[in-house]
Amino acid sequence: MTTRVLDTSVAVAWYLPERFSTQARRWRDLMLEGKARLLVPRLHYWEFANVLRTYVRRGELDRDLALETYEVHLDAPLESVEPGIESVLKTTLEYQATAYDAVFISLALEQQVPLLTAERTTAPWVARLGRQADVLRPDGR
Repeated sequence: MTTRVLDTSVAVAWYLPERFSTQARRWRDLMLEGKARLLVPRLHYWEFANVLRTYVRRGELDRDLALETYEVHLDAPLESVEPGIESVLKTTLEYQATAYDAVFISLALEQQVPLLTAERTTAPWVARLGRQADVLRPDGR
């Protein structure tokens, strides 16, 4: 079974149209088939809710659909795992990442698994992670 730390950007693409939604949904399908284990920190759910809120505020998503999407996502068979809190600040500084991104990065480093993300490969933390960042590409490659 393949294990990844799931970045919220990828999970959002399971439900909303993104340039990399096809790839993101392949990972969702692998998880649902029991072929992939996807790890998330609890922060993932707050980030996911915030993204939905942003779409609603912009008028790009109906409020009721956002609430339904969040409820469906809460039922996804994701495995909640927390990184050591002592590592987050060090990770923000070493990887030039926000504290929020550092939670996911720290989890991937501690679990010794790739971080599945849709972040740009030019982001300093993605470049620094190297092969430990599994980046979804807009063109599907």
